[in-house]
Amino acid sequence: MSDFLIKQEAQELNVGKRVAIIGAGPGGLSAGIALQQAGFDVKIFERHKQTKALGGAIILNAIGINILRSYGINTDDMATTAIQRFRRFDGHQRVLQQFDPNLLNKANVSGWMAGLMRSELYGKLLNKIPDDKIVNDHEFISFIEGPEGVKIFFEGGKTYTADLLIGADGVNSLVRQQLWGNSELQHLGIAVWLGWTEYEGTDRNEIVLNHSDIHQFGYAPLVFKGKNCFEWWFVEPCEENQPEPSDPLTYIRERVKHFASPVPEMLKSTNSQNLFRWLIKYREPLSAWSKGRVTILGDSAHPTSPYAAYGAGMALEDGYFLGKYLQGVDLSDVNALKNGLLKYDNQRVNYTNGVVGFARTLGKAFHNAPKPVRMVRDFMLDHTKIPERQIIKNSVKEAETLLKTVLELEKGINLKPFTEIEYKEDKSIKL
Repeated sequence: MSDFLIKQEAQELNVGKRVAIIGAGPGGLSAGIALQQAGFDVKIFERHKQTKALGGAIILNAIGINILRSYGINTDDMATTAIQRFRRFDGHQRVLQQFDPNLLNKANVSGWMAGLMRSELYGKLLNKIPDDKIVNDHEFISFIEGPEGVKIFFEGGKTYTADLLIGADGVNSLVRQQLWGNSELQHLGIAVWLGWTEYEGTDRNEIVLNHSDIHQFGYAPLVFKGKNCFEWWFVEPCEENQPEPSDPLTYIRERVKHFASPVPEMLKSTNSQNLFRWLIKYREPLSAWSKGRVTILGDSAHPTSPYAAYGAGMALEDGYFLGKYLQGVDLSDVNALKNGLLKYDNQRVNYTNGVVGFARTLGKAFHNAPKPVRMVRDFMLDHTKIPERQIIKNSVKEAETLLKTVLELEKGINLKPFTEIEYKEDKSIKL
């Protein structure tokens, strides 16, 4: 779409319905679909010249699956799993996670988790967004709020005026920076390797996380291009500037050579080209995401670590709930917009902060704790049910409640936020 048409639409059409989203990742695309379904005029601005997925395999849970269905996306090709196990490296079971089968039945899923490739998720989302809604080659610079809306500035002198600006521009979000000030991006002290393989063996109805003293190797079933596969991840302690090994597969094999089957078989069948490495970063959590005519979502709001943090899935959820709580709102009405964004913040901020915080705690406990602490950790895991109860409390019960909320919203039963949060005056939404 030409800059002239973009500016003309902003100036002359759909005042009160204009939404600009910065970033075409999972969260930005989810918000684009949800807000488009709610009747808004959406533009998604992407800095790259083409919109494409980065990274390898990901996991969605039953919440994400039902959100995709609400977007009219077919999820029948996703392989769901009913069980998640924490195991010691030698196969000894430490923690068993299972979800309420009656709730799963109501959600029309056979299991809680499903593996898929990030490229497939992108394809499913992009198919629901008209081509003219995504504007490529637009590098965000800044925004200014005024009586006519929020004016957005891009490199090369490009501008756009919207009634609502959404920052979905990732862990280095410039929208977040301008909205809430500088926040140091910190290294968590761990790195995660993501891989996948066409290996078909072992139980395909469970996700398994295997732990040694300081390493984790987890895996989940995946269906890719009609083939039964597995995605896997290797997590290790890592210095911020630690160089990548020249032979990643050999490097990983050496560190998990004592792990029980099927870990060695999966690594043996993996193509080295199907590997991605991420240094895990985080920022201190915010107590609110929205202010004025601007809000944020996804990694812009809650950068995640590998443990239960579920980054892509939570970004999908952010976009979905933003669409639900702004449905029917005239965005030019400052009070109506304020109330809608406050409901969105109430729904998401505490929940995601809790998930990410618990994930950070687990990451430190499994990879960065001193030797004496690790010994106590392993004793508790091997001989008590305390860790299992904590994991279920922090990553099962609240997730089940959130799934119930999505199911109710799709039936039109409940538009109350998942949590009610009172913010301090200096953090509250102001217009």
